[in-house]
Amino acid sequence: MKRLVAGLVFSAVIPALSQASIINFDFTGGLVVAGSNGDIFLNQGQPVTPIAASLTYDTVTGLGSSGLSITMSDPFLGTPATFHDISMSLQSGTNVIAGQVLVDWGTSLNMPLDIKWDASGLLNAIGLGLQAGDVLSGSTLYHDTNGNGVQDAGEFVADISSATPYSDVLQQDPAYPGPVALQGTAPLAATSSSLGLGVSTPFPGTRGYFDIGSGNSMHVTSVSTVPVPAAIWLFGTGLLGLVGTARRRTR
Repeated sequence: MKRLVAGLVFSAVIPALSQASIINFDFTGGLVVAGSNGDIFLNQGQPVTPIAASLTYDTVTGLGSSGLSITMSDPFLGTPATFHDISMSLQSGTNVIAGQVLVDWGTSLNMPLDIKWDASGLLNAIGLGLQAGDVLSGSTLYHDTNGNGVQDAGEFVADISSATPYSDVLQQDPAYPGPVALQGTAPLAATSSSLGLGVSTPFPGTRGYFDIGSGNSMHVTSVSTVPVPAAIWLFGTGLLGLVGTARRRTR
């Protein structure tokens, strides 16, 4: 009986774990650069030229893209900056994606910038199932059937309950006046707990709030499945063997 129960559990759980989804996005969004006290130095997004690049999301390992490269349209402190090589993962039991993106500022290369996102919108969309041609725009998920890049009648799929980015809240605070280009809800909404650049950098305390898909969109360019490493299958078959052995010993 134990062998049967274990076999049922194994057959129910392992197939669900045997595949991971690799989802590729092209996106536009906003970037607000602020000091540790909230002073806004730069706001790149609507109606100013939005940031744009691509991301890869692995449903097992998280968010990353060695090809991510975002260059500010306007220089900060007279020096253009490039953000690249993002590497982030989902914090257990939350909708928060946290990690680092590297910043090249003038001659200072590969400075780690700690950032966090409320990924409610992205995770809700993934849970509904994504396919190439889907668009995450603010809190809306739709399938761009005719490929024209806008939501037409009949293309709505679901409300994905995206969060409002902290950069919107920051700009609405009269204590910290700055250029206003509010983005609205975002599938990846920057949070107030982004740590910014470290003290060893030329701009300590400077924070970059990326709002991906805010007021703009995340376009799904491809979705593929890959097998989870075979070690999981070996673990499962080993578990069945141990259950069988234990059953024989208790006779």
